Amino acid sequence: MDPLAIALKEIAETKSLLQSLLKSSESFDYLHAQAVLKELNRKVRDLTRRRLQFEKAHKAENPEIHILDFTAPLSGPNDARSP
Repeated sequence: MDPLAIALKEIAETKSLLQSLLKSSESFDYLHAQAVLKELNRKVRDLTRRRLQFEKAHKAENPEIHILDFTAPLSGPNDARSP
């Protein structure tokens, strides 16, 4: 699932829908305009769903979990342990 390819495909389809809407506006076809608006709303919902899927997959691949080893002894110049 390549997000860039999906976005480009959806933008191209949206451009086509808008062009058809503009052509229909010359003789304003209300039913066609309504259908295009419905299709655009569907695209927004679909892209939102895909974005959430991508974010979920990205989080699964890159969890923000860092393992700290508290059993390892401290060492170095900032080690201020006294006997």
